[in-house]
Amino acid sequence: MIGQHVTGHSGRVFTAIREIGRGGFGIVYLVEDDEKRQFAMKLLVPVSDAAMRLSFEQEIKSTIGLTHENLLTVVDYGTLAIGKQQGLFAVSEYCKDGDYRRVLSVCPDGHPEIQAVLSDFRQILSGLSVLHTKIIHRDLKPENVLAAGGVLKIGDFGLAKFVDEATRTLTFKGAGTPRYMAPEIWSMQHATLATDLYAVGVMLFEAVTGQAPFVAQDLFALRDAHLYAPAPRAKAINKDVPDFLDGVLKKLLAKDPRERYQTANEVLDALTVVPTSNDPAVADLAARMRRHHDADEARRLEQKRSMESERDAAARNRYKEVEVLALIDEVVAEINAQLPETKIQKVSTHTNREYRFGSRTLVVHFFGQGELFRNPEVPGRMEILKKHHAVHGGYIEIKDSGQDRQGWNLVLVRPPDSMYGQWRIAETQFSALTGRIAPYEPFATEARLFADNLACHWSPAIHIYVLKDKPLERSDILNILQIFIPKS
Repeated sequence: MIGQHVTGHSGRVFTAIREIGRGGFGIVYLVEDDEKRQFAMKLLVPVSDAAMRLSFEQEIKSTIGLTHENLLTVVDYGTLAIGKQQGLFAVSEYCKDGDYRRVLSVCPDGHPEIQAVLSDFRQILSGLSVLHTKIIHRDLKPENVLAAGGVLKIGDFGLAKFVDEATRTLTFKGAGTPRYMAPEIWSMQHATLATDLYAVGVMLFEAVTGQAPFVAQDLFALRDAHLYAPAPRAKAINKDVPDFLDGVLKKLLAKDPRERYQTANEVLDALTVVPTSNDPAVADLAARMRRHHDADEARRLEQKRSMESERDAAARNRYKEVEVLALIDEVVAEINAQLPETKIQKVSTHTNREYRFGSRTLVVHFFGQGELFRNPEVPGRMEILKKHHAVHGGYIEIKDSGQDRQGWNLVLVRPPDSMYGQWRIAETQFSALTGRIAPYEPFATEARLFADNLACHWSPAIHIYVLKDKPLERSDILNILQIFIPKS
């Protein structure tokens, strides 16, 4: 791009001078117009979809009329050819002093003076209050707040929604930067004004403590922290943080957007009107209320984590149940396709899926959610199941004229690094130690009994049953159907 001329929607011509920045979905160039005035031009990833380009234009148009000293002024936009595709660009005023991250990095010990931080964030909130009359930013972070002398300007607005639609990825480029994303965005809900205010809370927390409120080793752990971990008290990290600011941060970082401030002006008021009291009794009561609030918040979030974790696990288990039934349906359909004169009949009951042919019925049953872990007979066996990541189970049974004939147990094994896990098929056989011989192998149709047998199999003790486990495959379904269909 260096030296190239770019014509904006307004007809103005800009010349690329040098690259001044590069991000996850664009490159920023220093450009000059015909009068040698300098601007910043952000060139976005090439997009071939005309609807996406229209979305970009609509977002940019909605912000061009916004004028405020704490908003980066957008002066033009347009498209340019990049190979066989169209690149999209937006031209804005140039801030030579870098971004707010750079401003914070020059502070001694990473802890700037509190009053200086409050002055900075009053500027940010002032700009945000005007921006919110048109759009939600969706990607507020220190890198998107530019510095021009002592003036801070919010930039990159109008781009987040477009990138979210255009890239259609799970990189969160359009939904925001994970470190600053509000819980509702992690939960795939709609962004609101309070979503941007959560990002302001993260930024402000960083500014006064030198660290983010939530840090994790991977994206999944970061998601859980934003959803379920109470925001730490900034005052516990930096004792110079005043109580009122500690409380403002707690409210900005509330998990429920309805419990946050609802407008940037509300936050501005909270940072401007500072309540004071010299009465020690008042201070003591306020401290007690903070402790009660934090304990209650931690309890509620842990309950929510547990409830949503169980709900999520149940949904994944149901997905795997459907996978088993689909595998059987597929094989049965192939067999039925060979037979115009007779069919295996499929029947769904309240608790089971049944396949019927003549006097025989193939029953597929799944235990209830968490049923494997209810009252194992021997203490400690529940822990064995958890250690081996058994999360769900069921059985496939052949009945002949209503009588049990043969069966197989299924157990779903889902290690922590697996999203859905893998079904294992367990053929339960009598141990040779019992001296018993039976034409057909017994199996457990009760979750409690199967849980005990499974835990026994995975423990080093001598046990009655020898459980052979292997991944459930198409060949297993074929073998089961070989037994299900009687030999003439």
